[in-house]
This record gives sequence, structure tokens and C-alpha cells, in this order.
Amino acid sequence: MSVFTQKLNPILGENTWETQDEHYDFHQEIARSSFADMLHDTERNRKYYDAIKLAINKMHASGKPAKVLDIGTGTGILSMMAAKCGADSVVACESFNPISECAQKIIRLNNYSDKIKVVNKKSVELTVGDHGDLPERANILVSEVFDTELIGEGALVTFNHATTELLENDPIVIPSSANVYAQVVETPWAQNWNGFKDIYNSDGELLIKAPDCIIECLGSTIVHDIQLSQLSQNSFKEIIPPQMIAQFHWGKKGSFCVDDDCNVLTVTAACNGKAQVVFMWWELMMDTENEIVLSCAPYWAHPLKKSNPSLTSFDIPWRDHWMQAIYYLPRYVNVEKGQELLLATCRDQYSWWFYLHADSFLPKNNYQRPFCTCGLHIAHSRTKIGLINDNKRNKKYLSILEKHVNENSTVLITSDGFYLGLTAAKLGAKKIFYLKDDYFSISLLESFIKFNNIDNVEIISDIDKLKNHGSVREINLILAQPHFFTSILPWDGLYFAYSIKKIQNLLSDNCVIAPKSFTIKGIVVEFNDLQKIRLPLGNVEGFEMTHFDSLIMDSSSKCDDKVEAQPLWEYPCVARSYVKDFIKMDLKDLFEKDYIETSVEFQLDEKMKYNGVALWIDWDLDGNDKNVISTGPTASPKRGEHVQWDLHTRQGVHFLDFESKSTLRVDFVFDVKDGKIKFLFVK
Repeated sequence: MSVFTQKLNPILGENTWETQDEHYDFHQEIARSSFADMLHDTERNRKYYDAIKLAINKMHASGKPAKVLDIGTGTGILSMMAAKCGADSVVACESFNPISECAQKIIRLNNYSDKIKVVNKKSVELTVGDHGDLPERANILVSEVFDTELIGEGALVTFNHATTELLENDPIVIPSSANVYAQVVETPWAQNWNGFKDIYNSDGELLIKAPDCIIECLGSTIVHDIQLSQLSQNSFKEIIPPQMIAQFHWGKKGSFCVDDDCNVLTVTAACNGKAQVVFMWWELMMDTENEIVLSCAPYWAHPLKKSNPSLTSFDIPWRDHWMQAIYYLPRYVNVEKGQELLLATCRDQYSWWFYLHADSFLPKNNYQRPFCTCGLHIAHSRTKIGLINDNKRNKKYLSILEKHVNENSTVLITSDGFYLGLTAAKLGAKKIFYLKDDYFSISLLESFIKFNNIDNVEIISDIDKLKNHGSVREINLILAQPHFFTSILPWDGLYFAYSIKKIQNLLSDNCVIAPKSFTIKGIVVEFNDLQKIRLPLGNVEGFEMTHFDSLIMDSSSKCDDKVEAQPLWEYPCVARSYVKDFIKMDLKDLFEKDYIETSVEFQLDEKMKYNGVALWIDWDLDGNDKNVISTGPTASPKRGEHVQWDLHTRQGVHFLDFESKSTLRVDFVFDVKDGKIKFLFVK
């Protein structure tokens, strides 16, 4: 049975009705789950396996039965490990019903149904007793309820409840404990994602300054999860070396506070500089002797790197479900080498925040969670803030404004968060229109206008209102970033063209529109690791996972597009073909046809592996090769070498099954009338 669902078309900027499977939402949740990603993590699997075996052997050596409780069993793999290692009883808890049912099928397929009981409940709902979910308290707990912040999936509540209500005294818990680390750094590179950089012209004259509300704002504590190992160590200066800031003994009652907590640590500055950002990661001590360690550290701080300094980021175990985190200090601190400082590490049940200062110890209520008061961190994502502060991009936009703006100019600025457009006022424009429709963005734009004493800007919330405006015919420059709140894939910025089309017949013949043209491009690549997020599991540590693969693949086929968005700078890949153009077109010619079809053939070396196609769009602002804004590689890719990707946009990705072929054909279809772009990958 099918149902009609509303889906936003980012290119049209409209909600459209589409026919979907009646269980579309369910399939989306399944397809986007990270279970498969975790189970491709070989190091994780093996260290859990080793720790489970040690725990069961230890319990048996003490003359006790091994009674295992597995919280958040997922596919049931940890429960099957326990059963295979000789556990006397295993109860597997999984609250997500579809996965719980899948776990039962997998357990049955692997012939462990008689040894494992699957309970479809949250762990805090489990009962113990003669008619309970557990006949008696367990003495071994195995669980994986962690995320990038360690505690974001409710680990504190889960382990506290388990030790209090579900486990015997002195249980063995896997993992046994967790250590959390923080490193304080100076990094203008990362700081670009957190504030607003004043805009200057080529002569060094200040054009647009950040309002005081942005400068004084404490920012947002929402975690910025990232693959820190993809950062060059040259991109930051270590102010405070990695410090253990928290430790959790999961199996000890009362060893950690479930509620809000704050600890202050005395630290010493390693060099002169400005403390701006906290890098955070954690490690798990899998066994009670702390011999099996599972680290999520970036490569420069990883235990493997410490034991073998020649290792690179490519030699460190890769995982996408547990990345590292960036936190932005509410106030930057200028420090001197050797200076003693106080690092406050604060958390609630699910997240962290940090303060650094040189004063004496402060009352804990001085370390309250910061929150955004300026609107910048609410209106824009970290990626978008980085894009706003990208100097290379901004210079190209400024060159267009400097070339075309004078005292007779009426300028239309589109794109969300394009505050640089206000420089048109400083360059002498007679009138500036801003096309906006987001409350937070409008409020923020108004603060920029007021603070910079600009009095010739009018904000228009809807293109139809602009059509009826008396000054629309006076517009002689239209400039777009183009990037919008609704943009997901690189070409979603074509919304700009569809907006302008509505007023095209009202514009004068000499109106300059920038970008002038666009090119959609692609390249065949071999990802080092990213493909694992979509690869079937097959057999994991000797356990057959075909039921889970079938569930994921079925859901994916019903709800996923062929191309998804990924920030490829975080995921290394090697070029396996040359770059090909799917379409190159002036925006003025875009609507001459209702339908555009092209085909591209990528030439491949049959001896080389490949597993994906990366796709992006380039925007040519004025027909000058120097003024091209790319959402793709930052340098021309060379076959056989790693591709360097733009930091501030996501690229389109299609994953391929490797076949030994000399060519790969990709058909490109652009339904211009309905604003739909499709790529068909021909095997």
C-alpha cells in the first residue's frame, strides 16, 4: 500500500506531494541507523569479544555461573559472543522493536535461540524475579550505549539503573570504565565555525563589523562532532596538552553522579597563545584489569601513535559512530607558557561544556551552561558559519560588488546568511534589497544593519512581494552566495535561479546576475573508509548477519536517494578517474528547456579499485575563471592521489560495488520544470 507524503523540494523551495511506501518513516529510521557502521568496526568487535570471554572465564573460575545481561543488543552480536564463550544465561534487551525482531532472527539463524532471551524493552523497564524479564540479577553486564560525547545516549542513567536494580553486587561490567580527555588549543581554522570575522576590502578598509551581540555571545554548547584525525597538526597550537578530565567506573554503585556535575582541574599552559577551543575524546577500559583499551583519540594522541610515532592518520582505526568533539570556549583566554589555569569540565546527563580561566576557584553556579544570545549560532549551522567566514570565497564576491556597485546601483541579495552583501551599502549603492524568509536570520541581519549604521536596506520576506515592489525594475545587480537553509546537496543552491525566474521579466536588460553560470561535476573515487556506512555486514566475527543486511537494504531501497550528502574533507578518498562535467550552463539559458539529459563515461583502470562517485557544483560568478566558487575539490584532482575537498560544503556521494570495468556510465537527468535532478548509475 502507498501513501502520499509531503517532501521539501530544495530547488523549488516548495513542499511537493510524493507517493511513498506506507511505512516510509519506519524505513527511514532503519536505513539511517548506525548499527551497520558499528559492526564494521573490527577493533570494537574484537575488544568486546575479548573482554566478554575474560569476564565469563573469571566468573566461572570463581565458581559462579555467568549470568549475562546485554543492554541495547542491536543485532544481538554481543549476546551471541557471550553465548559462544560459555555464558550460562543471556538476556538481551533492545527497545527498538524492528531491531529487536531482527536480533531474534539473527540469533535463531546462528543457533543460539535456546541460550539467549531477547526482551523488547528499555533497560530501565526491565523486571527481575520469578515472572520478570530476568529470573534473577545478572552478574555480567555488556553494553554499548555510547556516542561522540560518551554520555549522549543516556549511558549515565543506563549504567546507574543497571547496577542498582539489575545486577548483583560486585558485577563485571563491559566496558569496565571510561576515561574522558580534553585538549585546549588555539585554532583560527576551527574558530571560523564559531563567530563572525569582520569584512575588509582589498585596501584593508573595514566594511562590515560584527555586532556587539555576536562578540559578547557565549556561543552554543551543542557538540560539533568531527573526524579530528583529518586535521593537520599545523592547523592548531596546543595550549593545554591532553588531560583526563573525567572517569566513570560503570559497575560501581555511586561512583559517578547521574545529575549535573562540574569539576575544576588545575592545568599548565604549554606555550603562549590564545585558548579558544577544546578537543574532546574518550577511551573505554574493556576489562577489570584495564589491559584491553578501546581509544577514540585522534591520531596525534592515540595510544598506537605513542607506541609507534611513524604512524599516520590512515593507520589509526576508523569509526564514524564514535568521532571526536569540538567545544568552543565561551570566552577566549590569552595565556603565557607555564601559566597555571583552571579548566572547568561541566556536564548534564547527556552533554558537556567547558570554561577556562586564570582566576581562583569560582562557585559552581558560575559555570552554568552557555547559550546563544546573538542568534548566529541558532540561525546557522557550524558549516554555514565557516562558509560565511571563508576569506577566499568572500574576496570573489567582493570583487563582483566592487566592479558593479556605484551610486546608481540597486542591488538584490539572495541566500541565507549572506551578510557580506551589506558591503554594497559601503560601496555606495543607492538601495539594497535582501530576500529572506527565516525569522532568526532576519533578526540577525537587522542587527548587522543597525550596528553598521546602514539605512538603505529593505528586507523582503517573499519573492512575490518583491514582484509588486515599485523599485524592482531599478535592480541592476543580483548577487547570491548561493546557499540556503534548505540546501542539502550541492545543487540545491539552484533555488536561487528559480527565485530570480519569478521576476526575470521585470528586470532591465542590463541587470547583472551573479552567479552567471554553473557546472555540475563528478569523479570516480576509492574511499578509504566511508563506504563502510553502507556496506552489508555479511559475517561478523563468525556470526551471520544476513537478516540485518536484508532489513537495511530493503529500507534503503524504499526511502533513500541514489546520492547522499557527505562532508568529504573528513573522509579521505583517492581519485580513480578524471573530473567530468554533467552540465555546464548559463543561468539565463536554464529555463529554455523543460528537460535536460546527458550521459558521462568515466574512464577507469581495471586494475584499480573504486567504490564511489563524488559530485559537486561550481558557480561561475562572472565568466572569469578567477571568480569560480566551487563546492568540490580545492585543487585539481590527479588520478591515484588523495582529493582535497572544500571544508564548508557537503558533496554528493553515490556508493558503488566494485567491478573490474574500463568505463562507468552515469546518466544525468534534470527535470527543469519540476526542479528535480537525478543521476542514474549504469552498471
